[in-house]
Amino acid sequence: MLNKALPVDKAAPMLDTSTPKWVFLQLLESCNLRCKMCFEWGDNGSYKDKPELKKLDSGIVMQIIEDFKESRPYYELYGGEPLLYPQIDEVLAAIKHYGSGVHFPTNGTLLERHAEMLVEHAPERIWVSLDGPEEINDAQRGAGVFQKAMRGIRKLYELRESKGAMYPKIGISTAVTPINWKHLERFYFESLDLSMLDCISVELQQYVTQERYEAYASLLHREFGVPWAPIARGFISDPARFSEIDPAELARQLKRIEQHCGERQMYFNAYPKVISEENIRNYFTANWHKVTNMKKRCVFPWISTEVNARGEVTSCHNFYDLTLGNVYEQSLKEIWNGQRYKEYRDYLRKNLFPICPGCCLYYNEKPRI
Repeated sequence: MLNKALPVDKAAPMLDTSTPKWVFLQLLESCNLRCKMCFEWGDNGSYKDKPELKKLDSGIVMQIIEDFKESRPYYELYGGEPLLYPQIDEVLAAIKHYGSGVHFPTNGTLLERHAEMLVEHAPERIWVSLDGPEEINDAQRGAGVFQKAMRGIRKLYELRESKGAMYPKIGISTAVTPINWKHLERFYFESLDLSMLDCISVELQQYVTQERYEAYASLLHREFGVPWAPIARGFISDPARFSEIDPAELARQLKRIEQHCGERQMYFNAYPKVISEENIRNYFTANWHKVTNMKKRCVFPWISTEVNARGEVTSCHNFYDLTLGNVYEQSLKEIWNGQRYKEYRDYLRKNLFPICPGCCLYYNEKPRI
């Protein structure tokens, strides 16, 4: 899952990086689905090899929220499946209490059960991961998932409207894969009731070639003393897997969805940001250097941080193999301003990790750092 709220302002002044603007919390590793393309639990997912699944201690989560109450960062909650976290209501209540915004993705299967709680604690946005019409979505995510998610969306929407509440905004997040790319138009205009939705995000499936993964694993060992990179291994895919995707047809569908959102004044997000036949072709053939908005470096190490379910502090999902500290040993503030984080940023000022181009979020406008 990806951040849908990266700021865009070419004329913005240099950012204050003394505290993170976004804090991502992987509340737990467990998930109740096995989506085929998921780097955690999918066909190549690395989490299936873990002998024990972890969840982030709720006391640690509360301490992080307390520590950053003055700077009020945005929070994004992840899993696994965030709605499986036993104290999810307490986490949402604490974030709201201190005036921060919070988004999170969900597979939607538990929305109906938690709808009352979600309207009460009112996260700003909930992104429901759905990838196509019922038969396509369920081929990718599991039998019965589509109908469970749709029941959850409807109940959440109806409760929100009955209470006259503004939040949570409800969004659909779609990962474009070889399974669903032909069906996006039918999904959005025939399978969904768009009147219940506030936002849409469509993202090309993240992946990395075997060659780039090996270069990345070698770099981590050489530069940072990390012996191996099992998490990033979940991103490995041969570009040949995407060869049947027609870039022109996919671009046409995405532009129609974007146009419809513009006409309805509905928030629309796409990654890569610029929708074009050429960008889609270059992305799925691993010619990443040709994709529009290709940057020399990523902004996230300077504006966001992530704590995984084991307490390890990282920069983003792709970098779970590189630990910059652990919140069971130091506070997140100390780690954010610590020596290892500094060395990590110093490296990325001048270099690009080999797996960075495989992240569709990388092709975006960004603030100056």
